[in-house]
Amino acid sequence: MSTKQLINGGAFLIYTADSESVFTPEDYTEDQLLIRASVREFLDREIEPIKDVFDTKEGTKIAPEKLELLGELGFLGLSVPEKFGGMGCDIKTDMAASEIMSDSFAFAQSMGVQRGLGINTILFYGTPEQQEKYLGGIIAGKIKCSYCLTEPGAGSDANSGKTKATLSADGKHYILNGQKMWITNAGFADVFSVFCKIDGDENLSCLIVEKAWGVTLGAEEDKMGIHGSSTRQVFFEDVKVPVENLLGERNKGFKIAMNALNLGRLFIGIAGSGISKRAFKLGVTYANQRVQFNQTIASYGAIQEKIAKMAVSIYALESSWNRLAGDMDTMYDVFMSETSNELLSKQKVAQEYATECAIIKVFGSEVEQFVVDESLQIHGGMGYSNESDISVLYRNIRGNRIYEGTNEINRLLIPGTILKLAFKGKIPLMEEVMKTFGDLQAGNLKPADPTVSFADFSLEFLDNCKKVAQLVCGQAMQKFQQDIEKEQEVLSRLSDIISQVYILESVVLRSIKNKSHQTELREAITSIFIYESAKILNDAAQEVIYASAAPEMALMSFKAIKKLIQLPAEHIIEKRRVVAKHFIEENKYKL
Repeated sequence: MSTKQLINGGAFLIYTADSESVFTPEDYTEDQLLIRASVREFLDREIEPIKDVFDTKEGTKIAPEKLELLGELGFLGLSVPEKFGGMGCDIKTDMAASEIMSDSFAFAQSMGVQRGLGINTILFYGTPEQQEKYLGGIIAGKIKCSYCLTEPGAGSDANSGKTKATLSADGKHYILNGQKMWITNAGFADVFSVFCKIDGDENLSCLIVEKAWGVTLGAEEDKMGIHGSSTRQVFFEDVKVPVENLLGERNKGFKIAMNALNLGRLFIGIAGSGISKRAFKLGVTYANQRVQFNQTIASYGAIQEKIAKMAVSIYALESSWNRLAGDMDTMYDVFMSETSNELLSKQKVAQEYATECAIIKVFGSEVEQFVVDESLQIHGGMGYSNESDISVLYRNIRGNRIYEGTNEINRLLIPGTILKLAFKGKIPLMEEVMKTFGDLQAGNLKPADPTVSFADFSLEFLDNCKKVAQLVCGQAMQKFQQDIEKEQEVLSRLSDIISQVYILESVVLRSIKNKSHQTELREAITSIFIYESAKILNDAAQEVIYASAAPEMALMSFKAIKKLIQLPAEHIIEKRRVVAKHFIEENKYKL
C-alpha cells in the first residue's frame, strides 16, 4: 500500500492518504468552532422562531431580509477573498459553516444559491468591472441573485437549452429571449446568471442579467417541500443586455456551469450532513421520550439498530466531506505556489476534485434521505403528521437527489471522470490494474489479516477494497473500452464501488487518527462500516464482473473478490448496540 500526504483528484483508488494528514471534525480550530457557533446563534435567533413560516410560501417574503442580516454578519462571503469584500476564510472553514447553515429549513435554499452559485460565477469568471459592480452587493445581501440554467426541455442535458441571444444591430446589446424553470430565488432576485446560446452558437454562454431590464416571472411553484424557498419560471422577451455583461468567454458557458456545479454538489452533500444531524436528534429524542409497554422505545433492539445505522452513516458522511475540504485547501496552497492567483487556484481546485465532489453529493443526499426516513419511522404516526418537524424535513430534502445534477447523472460522472483520467495517463490506474490482475493470476490475493491491530486490519481491508475496484474497473474497460459510456448500468455499479472506497477510507483514516479518543465507539463504528462496505462491494462487483467477463474469467475474478473482502466472524449486532447506547445517552449526534 502506497501512502501520500496529498492525493490528486481521483487518485484515491491507487494511493492511500496518511492518517495524520487527513482533516477531520476533531481538527476544527477555535476560530472555526466560533464561526459555527455564530451561525448557529443566528439561525436560533432569526430562523427557528419562524420555522413554520418557512414551510409556507410566506417564507419567500421573509427570506430577502434574512439574507441581508446574514450579509451584515459576513456569512455570505466567508470564502471570498478580502479584496472583494469577503472574509477570506479557507475552504475548511467555509464548509464547516455550511453544515450549520443547511439546518435552516427552506431558508437554506435561498442562502445556498446566494452564497454559492450566485457569488461563485461572478467571482471566478467576472471581469474586474463586473466584480466591482455586483460582488459587494451580493456578499452584503443587498443584491439578491439567482442562477438560470434549467429549461423545460433542458435538464440533465443542459447544453440543449433553447434560450438565445442575438447581437443588436449597433453591437451594444444582446437581445435575450427564452425561458428558464425551477429557478431558486427568482421571486426576489435582482440579478440572474443566465445561460444561453448567442447567434446560433452550438455551445452555451452566460450573461449577467438585471431584473430591471425587463425580466418577467411565473407564479411561485407548488412544490412538494421547501415551500418557503422562492422557485419560479423566468421569462426573457427581447431583454436588452449590455455586451459588457457577457460572463467569461463566449461559448464557454457550459464550463462555467459545470465548475459552479462542482462546488454546488459539495454544498449539497454537506447539507445532507447538517440536516441528518437534526433528523437524528429528533428521532433519538422521541425514542427516549416515547413509552410503550412500560419502557421507552429507545430500549428496544429494533429502534437501537435504526439509531446505530443512522449514526454510522452520519459519521461516514462528515468524515468524507471534512477530508475533502482539507485536501482542497492543501491543493489550493499548491496551486497558489505555482500561480499566485487566488481565483484561478480556487477554480483549479474545484476542477481537480470534481469526482470527489460528486461522490459527496450522491452520498450526502442519500444519507439524509435514509436518516430522515428512519427518524420519521421512529416517530410512528406522529411523524406522518404535517405538524411534526420530521415531516417537514421529509418533504424538504427529497429535491437534493435531483439538484446539481441528479444522483443518476452524478453516478455516471464519477467513474467516467476517473476512467478519462486513466485513459489520459493522469492517474496510474492502468498500471495498478495490471499489477492486481497479475496477483489474481498468481493466486497472491488474500483477505485482511484479523490477527493484527485493528488499525492495521482496517488499512489492509481498505487496500483490498481498492484492489476490488481496480479489478472491476479493469474488467469493464477491457470489455467495453471507449464504448463504456453507453453502459450506464455498469457505470452506476462502478460508481457505487468507487464511492464506497473513498468513503470507507475517510472513515478508517479518521478513526485511526483519533484512536486515543473513544476507542471502543470508533472501532465499533468503523467495524460496522467495513461490514456494510463489504456487502456493497460484493453485490456491485458481481454485477459488473458478470457483465464484463467470459464465464470462466468471471467466476475466477469474483472468487478472488470474495476472498479480498472476506471478514472475520464478528457480532455486528452487538457493535450496533454499543453505538446506539452512546447516542441514546447523548440524545443527539455527538461524539
